[in-house]
Amino acid sequence: MVSCFVCIQWFHSSTSTSTTKRLSLMGTHQQSWWFTDGNYHSSLTSSQLAPHNSQLPMLDWIRQIVALGIRRPGSPGDLATEQYLQRQFLDFGITEVQLEPVPVQHWAPTETTLCGPGQDGASFSCFAVPYTAWTSPAGIRAEAVFLGEGTREQFEAIDLAGKLAVLDLRFGQFSADLLRSGAHFVCDPAATIPAGNLHAATWLVENFAAYYEAERRGALGLIGILRDSPIDGPQQYIPYDGHLKGLPAVWVGRESGQRLRALARRGETLTLKNLGTTEPVQSHNVVATVPGSTHESILLTCHHDGPFASAVEDASGLAVLLHLARHFSARSRPLRRNLIFVASSGHFHGGIGNRVFVQRHRDGLLRNTVAALGIEHIAEEATGDGHGGYQLTGQAELRVLFADRGPRLLRLLEEATRRWQLDRTLAVDPYLFGPEPPCDSAPFFTAGIPSVCHISGPLYLFDPHDTIDKVRADDLPRVAGLFQELVGSIDSLPAEELAEGLQRRRDDPPQPLPPWFCAPEDYPRPV
Repeated sequence: MVSCFVCIQWFHSSTSTSTTKRLSLMGTHQQSWWFTDGNYHSSLTSSQLAPHNSQLPMLDWIRQIVALGIRRPGSPGDLATEQYLQRQFLDFGITEVQLEPVPVQHWAPTETTLCGPGQDGASFSCFAVPYTAWTSPAGIRAEAVFLGEGTREQFEAIDLAGKLAVLDLRFGQFSADLLRSGAHFVCDPAATIPAGNLHAATWLVENFAAYYEAERRGALGLIGILRDSPIDGPQQYIPYDGHLKGLPAVWVGRESGQRLRALARRGETLTLKNLGTTEPVQSHNVVATVPGSTHESILLTCHHDGPFASAVEDASGLAVLLHLARHFSARSRPLRRNLIFVASSGHFHGGIGNRVFVQRHRDGLLRNTVAALGIEHIAEEATGDGHGGYQLTGQAELRVLFADRGPRLLRLLEEATRRWQLDRTLAVDPYLFGPEPPCDSAPFFTAGIPSVCHISGPLYLFDPHDTIDKVRADDLPRVAGLFQELVGSIDSLPAEELAEGLQRRRDDPPQPLPPWFCAPEDYPRPV
């Protein structure tokens, strides 16, 4: 560790009107770190510059959040997480902490079973598809039919009325080539990012339109086989759009696919039972404000809900958010801008938390917000181990920094990314995938606010294997350092300069929901 104290000096260059701030770090390493015309300069490595002794507290916060249990929107574990975050902000000495209401549906399965033909039919391990309908207590006993991948031609060839549809679910692919095509810059000094497809995009169900088509054609329920899953087992919390649906549905693991397809092709009778409760709950965005010396603000955000007792998704991002809140609230001299920390609700409810925040504050707080910074998923890379589980590769999961085309913010971001040695990183156009970036802070991008979001997409994000060992602990201080530096740099820049080059303006009309969150009535028909 670097033991140091910091001395700050201000001076004016004899040959320039610019002001320079010099920081002398004294201790095991000695250097001058200076900031001139919006640029930091340093001779030390990022490990020497990393926030002092910050990794262990961040890991402790992650463990404490994980210990609160499953954090699905509106669940007891998620509401307990809101209270935990509120206490942490208050313990840092932040006096302005608000719980802003966000309405969600707490959708909670209590019993989910799928049994084969006959009175003593063998059961299949299964998992309720989020936000789908419940069956009666007796369940649904009906003939099964195999839909293949649910193309229009396959639907036309089968009568689904009164039957259980069995579908091969298909995931999209996470493509490095696509990311590179929309990249502003790439930080990969060891050339570890391969060409082509990286792995299955478990958040992207390519043929979920078949669910709605099966409902239209009179099916009683849908059984989806996770054909492209990297592991055995049915537990994938997808899709998470928050729309309550009319047809009962379950996922079944890839290891059961062959047996289930054979039963459905023969038209055997299956029994599907899916019981649970759905109730409206008032969840909250936890909003903490560290005052600055002007009326302008910088916003930092991460969501507090998760599909399971998830460590990477997104206790890891919350830990960085808490570190930054503690760091900046402890400063004896405030920044020019207020810092607004938003631990948002309902990411797994169609990203509702930050959408509600933007709607609520668009004409007030956000008019004077010069930048919004999102922090998600500090993750280890994993692959399937060939035996139904995961194995870690020892590398960081490839990460994306979504950022718009503003030249000044991009330059700051690239310099900070390289300085903090956040390797395996691509800075990508936020609209590469659709009308908004696939991250929780998307509403700030589309509201025309200069924005950056750190995110990664490891295979295990939506299953219960997202445990503490999947957090890339060594990168916690690096990501914290990146955002700590960005905040300091942004604080000195005029709002107009930060907004140059943005593709969305503050007064542009709202964007439609992206395909991954679109309403049932807007879903495309199968092709």
